[in-house]
Amino acid sequence: MLKYTLPLVAALLLVGCSNNSGQQYTDQVQASGTPIAHSFQEAVRLSQAVPLPVNRGLFPTRWEISATDPRIASGAEKSNYRLFEFSLRKGQRYKINVISMCNNMCMGLAKSALKPKALVLDMQGNVVADNLTGTNALAIVWTGVAPADGAYLLMVAADNSAPGEQVSVINTQVPGHPTLSMPIGMASAPFGKVIAYVEYPSE
Repeated sequence: MLKYTLPLVAALLLVGCSNNSGQQYTDQVQASGTPIAHSFQEAVRLSQAVPLPVNRGLFPTRWEISATDPRIASGAEKSNYRLFEFSLRKGQRYKINVISMCNNMCMGLAKSALKPKALVLDMQGNVVADNLTGTNALAIVWTGVAPADGAYLLMVAADNSAPGEQVSVINTQVPGHPTLSMPIGMASAPFGKVIAYVEYPSE
């Protein structure tokens, strides 16, 4: 009986988590009073950039993207974002890494994580590289080459194109049944924590 019940439980949990993420987006992003940028140039003016860590390190900082951060609009979609600053030399190869963490330390059965989207800007807000891709919906690993000497910005925002969509599946132990696990879908959320850093492959 349990083997038939588990898929139903998993499906109900995903629906519940999806509905919660959608409600969060409506209430705390769309209706938010935080500053909103309608261009990347405006986004640069509205947010204070922090230094982008070089290499992951043993204990990487987990940067929160929350309802208190400024927002950027792309058509009807709005997203909270953060800016990170890093320096490059002309022709230098660099690798951008962004990893989204499971919300609430992945406790419980209703799981969610911010689905990140990222792009590289110059200090004036001009786009250097967009649509940075990765190995899956929650991890961006992208390599580029600097067009000129100078400082650059990494913008990381929530991908709110489909709040609550399933972005990953993880196996979770069934409470009270230490030998049993079931696949649980992870829903995209408008807020969360990310690890972000840059690597210089040739150095």
